[in-house]
Amino acid sequence: MSFHYSFQKILDMKEKEKEQAEMSYSKSMQTLQVEQKRLFTLQQTKEEMERRMIRNEESISLSELKDSYQYLHHLQKLVLQAHHTTIQAEKEVEYKQEILTEKAMDEKVWSKLKDKSYVRYIETMKVTEQKELDEIAIARYYRQRAARRE
Repeated sequence: MSFHYSFQKILDMKEKEKEQAEMSYSKSMQTLQVEQKRLFTLQQTKEEMERRMIRNEESISLSELKDSYQYLHHLQKLVLQAHHTTIQAEKEVEYKQEILTEKAMDEKVWSKLKDKSYVRYIETMKVTEQKELDEIAIARYYRQRAARRE
């Protein structure tokens, strides 16, 4: 007789939910990393532009200065947008992590229930086996006793 867990389908479903949550979390982490890199790159570009403007402030024409300020203003907007997007990505990562933690705990509960059920099954099998061995021993004892009387 082999062990059969009556809630195996539920455990399988919980394992799949956990795997899906892991994939979703991983995807949100990748998105966050991309957004952080984008923000960093924009900040570097903006800082470089500011340094260039300070160095060349006296030697450039008014129209070039105006263009530079417009470009700097545009970069500042992009940095703010990237910062906002990065914050949103961080919130998404936190949310996905909470879901993953919940799914992992849920799967662990069902897995522990299966383990406990298996331990009870093994204990029951041991008791049954011991009873059978006791019956065999008793039958052997009575056969030997009956054989001695004859």
